[in-house]
Amino acid sequence: MTCKNRLWQLRETLPENLARVQADGNAEIVLINYNSDDELDEWVRRYREQIDCGLLRYLHERTARFIHLPKAKNLAHLGATGEFLVNLDGDNFIGDTIQTWRALWTACHDTLIHGFCAETDAFCVGARDGKPADGNGTYGRIGLPRSHFIALGGYDEEMPPASQEDVDLIDRARARGVNVVRSPQSGRAAIFNSIEERLQYCGSTLTWQDMRRFAEQRRRENLELGRITVNRGRSPAKVLLNFTEEIEL
Repeated sequence: MTCKNRLWQLRETLPENLARVQADGNAEIVLINYNSDDELDEWVRRYREQIDCGLLRYLHERTARFIHLPKAKNLAHLGATGEFLVNLDGDNFIGDTIQTWRALWTACHDTLIHGFCAETDAFCVGARDGKPADGNGTYGRIGLPRSHFIALGGYDEEMPPASQEDVDLIDRARARGVNVVRSPQSGRAAIFNSIEERLQYCGSTLTWQDMRRFAEQRRRENLELGRITVNRGRSPAKVLLNFTEEIEL
């Protein structure tokens, strides 16, 4: 999970998601605080017990002025310890999905699972205050084996800060020969974010439409140029692990 000044959402999603992971008994949540200034660091300290037992791994990036989702997601993924890596946006709920996804990987290890919930779902998963969702906020629910994530170079850090990084990862995984499947989720899967909220901490002057256009161009180039593995010259970033240990990822 990644978070930049979204404590108001984590207050709702993290307790439920931790309960799901604890009940499963064979998973963890990695939370990256991407230099938030909304008291997230202090709030997470209440989960010291979950941190100490390995249920929650807390990473704090303390220098970035603005959120860049490909970079933030890469830190969260690289900070995980499991065989399979799943992106869970800070406004998303795990729901009753863990065993379903594990069964899919048992049947075919080399699989990317896309948990996107369609707009037409009866549960109106992206709605807030009874209003229709402007995109339901679940497109980023992607899981794949760590070995494939590393081979792909993770999310493309040359993409704009908040558009198309998810579908680009899927495109490149499919081009690498990874099996891609959809796995629906019932119930409430996400808290709705408006486009303004998505862009609020990106530090970009681009409109959503312009950001999307540049991102789509980068996606096409990645496939046309055979650039299936990205971030080849990436430099490690320093983060604080569980409040005490500085590490590079």
